[in-house]
Amino acid sequence: MECAADCFDGEKSGKKSARLKFDQKGVITLVTDQGEINYEICEVVVSSRLGKTPRRLEMPDGIICEVSDNDIIDRFFSLSSYEVPDRLINKLESKLRYVIISVVITVLIVFGAINYGIPVLAKHVAFMVPMKGSSEFGTDALASLDEVIFSSEFGEDVLDLLDEFLFTESKLADTEKEAFRKLFSKVVEKTDPEYRFTLVFLKGNSNGANAMALPNGIIIFTDELIQLIEDDHEFESILAHEVGHVVYRHTLRQLIQDKTVALVIMAVTGDLSMISGLVNSLPNNLTEKYYSREFELEADRYAYEYLTNNNISTIHFANIMRRISGSDSESSFLATHPSTDERLRIFSE
Repeated sequence: MECAADCFDGEKSGKKSARLKFDQKGVITLVTDQGEINYEICEVVVSSRLGKTPRRLEMPDGIICEVSDNDIIDRFFSLSSYEVPDRLINKLESKLRYVIISVVITVLIVFGAINYGIPVLAKHVAFMVPMKGSSEFGTDALASLDEVIFSSEFGEDVLDLLDEFLFTESKLADTEKEAFRKLFSKVVEKTDPEYRFTLVFLKGNSNGANAMALPNGIIIFTDELIQLIEDDHEFESILAHEVGHVVYRHTLRQLIQDKTVALVIMAVTGDLSMISGLVNSLPNNLTEKYYSREFELEADRYAYEYLTNNNISTIHFANIMRRISGSDSESSFLATHPSTDERLRIFSE
């Protein structure tokens, strides 16, 4: 058996026409204008078959041959009693039904990873990181992540950005702030000592009635939300919800989930240049609302446990949520949250 081949000698970029001869003793003969060279099949590296893509034969002396006739390569392997490289993969990818089955299995695996595997992984990793307030960044990778996410400097930097672009200085009276800080101390003193919390008041402006928790324990209440509160227990319930975000490491878990989804997408597609823009946006689009929903419900359960453990009626949380839902600020506070009815179901029991 013999076939035509394009030959590259490794010295010049141009290719030369040549012929390859195959015999049943497992010898490949390269025929060029300069003569013939024999190679044992065990010395030649043959690329896997991929559709009609030319096969590459890498000779031990550095010469590379490309052969378009894939069938003759396979026949030679068969007659020489050598295993054809990746014959099973070629058989699978050449049948439409196998391709469809593979795509379905891949989609199910990716879906399962995004919806179940990655959240579990993120939660496990997030809780491996100890809470610290260090401002000195170490060299160890895990320690650096820990110190950046949970450092006081990180929180202050984020707070400065929020204050610059989203919020402005609070207009609440000092006496009103002090009253809420006393309630704040009452709630956070019941948490694990490793968590340190700080209460900050800011004017929400376009963000309206809002509350948020930074990973290092800074909890922000907007003036607009404070103005909707009619009972101290309503403040406690919202505060307990935000404390739940910190205790359950939701910021760090969201970060791990987003980046892991991006890695999964890159692993499945295999083409970084074509999906660079997609990778930057798709993880958030795929996971933000779903994961936010799960995190909000988890924080709600933390608030529910705080209220019931302290003999406070859960109706207070329901009342403030309904008031926010009926205000002009619903879009800012509830945009990525589960529906109000869904969230209040547990608090109305």
